[in-house]
Amino acid sequence: MRNFIPLYVILTVCILATGCASKEMAPKPVEMSTAPAVSLLLTPAETLTSGDPVVFSVIGFDADGKQTSAIGATEWSQAGLTGTLQEGTFTPDTSAGAHAGTATVQSGDIKATARVRVIPSLPWTEDFEAIELEKIPTHWIGATGKFFVREKDGNKILVKPPPQRGLDRSNVYIGPSTMKDYQIQVDLMGTKNKRRVPDMGLIANRYTLDMQGRHQRLQIRSWASDLRMAKTIDFAWETDVWYTMKMMVEIKDDKAIIRGKVWRTGESEPAEWTITAEDPLPNREGSPGIYGNSPADIYYDNLKVW
Repeated sequence: MRNFIPLYVILTVCILATGCASKEMAPKPVEMSTAPAVSLLLTPAETLTSGDPVVFSVIGFDADGKQTSAIGATEWSQAGLTGTLQEGTFTPDTSAGAHAGTATVQSGDIKATARVRVIPSLPWTEDFEAIELEKIPTHWIGATGKFFVREKDGNKILVKPPPQRGLDRSNVYIGPSTMKDYQIQVDLMGTKNKRRVPDMGLIANRYTLDMQGRHQRLQIRSWASDLRMAKTIDFAWETDVWYTMKMMVEIKDDKAIIRGKVWRTGESEPAEWTITAEDPLPNREGSPGIYGNSPADIYYDNLKVW
């Protein structure tokens, strides 16, 4: 039979022993190598700014993976960004609007790259006329390879076609995740692919306002796989017809009030909200965005956030 030492005895010995309380010990300084750097790290690797300068740090590593101070002379370059990049500090051009790009540092044959999203304060408008065909706004998250700017009826619009592979459903986020107290609006149109029709809508504060094609419904939800607070109403809509959708979230006391409105584009905006839902466990912030589930083409235009 084995002899076991009581746990309280072990804890007592540990507390009394020298060096056991490691949280009180000062961290050891990083031992810098003096060997030449063979790789670089640029930090922050991904950052967002509304117009403030972004200051980068360059970290070098030698052939053994140790941090080294022997980096050598560096050169800086930028791609897709509008502003100035000098000695590791990028200063955005605030008149350029929302965009994203990369900053690169190079020392000899080695280099490192970081991404910067420049997103100014509200209001925002996007009619896609300035976006290159088959591209998307560069600062958006989740749209690459799924959404494309194309021409239709003499205008540039955003299209979500059926994917060549993968899921039909996509969320796209167009701002910081800490946003709140805004409204979002877009014109959108669904098409028909044989008997298949899409779902389409908007995102605000991590809630989705969804025009469901096959079910002919309008739904507000927080998460598609768990409809804990979802509100759904019957809502008939037609394919190949433009609609305008508007959404807002109000945090009131300890709940969220989510409101949605849909009407035919070109007609007067209705005074009343089409659908309203409440969430007793509110999402207090979240990026605005667009939603699409596209077994058939979905079109978007005239996006506004204010």
